[in-house]
Amino acid sequence: MKLTRKHWVIMLITPLGLILDQVSKLIIHASLRPFSEIEIVPGYFNLVFVTNRGLSFGMFSNGLGGAATWIFLGITIVALGIIIHLFLRTDHNAILLPAALSLVLAGALGNLIDRFRWGYVVDFLQAHHEILGRDRYWPTFNVADMLITAGIILLVMDSFRPQPNNEPPEEKPEKKKDEAVKR
Repeated sequence: MKLTRKHWVIMLITPLGLILDQVSKLIIHASLRPFSEIEIVPGYFNLVFVTNRGLSFGMFSNGLGGAATWIFLGITIVALGIIIHLFLRTDHNAILLPAALSLVLAGALGNLIDRFRWGYVVDFLQAHHEILGRDRYWPTFNVADMLITAGIILLVMDSFRPQPNNEPPEEKPEKKKDEAVKR
């Protein structure tokens, strides 16, 4: 099998994204205790070690118990099937769609690895700002979440691109030289 551009894109982006995610989580895991924080940009951004036992953004963290790992495994398997399906249907010279799929794949695998390694996902990026006199916090997230979000944005962008026409061009009847001369 000849490796094409789409193969190179997925073979480079997926492992790089996964390594970046896992190394960042290992550093946080080794450097901070759960719920301790380091203020990076006062009033805007902190590093805080949060153990996310729920689904996205900590939803259902109290009600799912150990089932979250198995639910997330099911979601990841479905996502993997969709990614493989889309990847196989992608043009060999495509870049945007394989990059989008690679980012989603790396993020999903990164969070799945956390669930099996620690029983929770390590979230550590916390954005916040004071609005109307109250400090408002965005749900704490991680590199895998950023990869998935970036991949989905690229998927949306790709969906708005005109699709190549795979139909053969219509043949235009050419006038024969003899007929043109006779007229």
